[in-house]
Amino acid sequence: MFPCPHCGNKIDVSPPATVAWWQYDAGRAPVSLGCGTLILIAIIVAIFSNGSNDDSAAIRGLQKDIQALELKIDRLELE
Repeated sequence: MFPCPHCGNKIDVSPPATVAWWQYDAGRAPVSLGCGTLILIAIIVAIFSNGSNDDSAAIRGLQKDIQALELKIDRLELE
């Protein structure tokens, strides 16, 4: 509570105690995201979130390719 500089009455500048914390407006400007920003966020999330199943399938595919190359190298060495 602060005294008024003109009349001397006490002024309460704090929010009322009955206002819930989620309803209190601190006076800041509201933040609004446009469609382009939301689409950009979605693209970034899609790029960096890949499932572990995709990775294990890719690893198995690479292992099969390596085995096939090893067989070809062995055949070339026999010739």
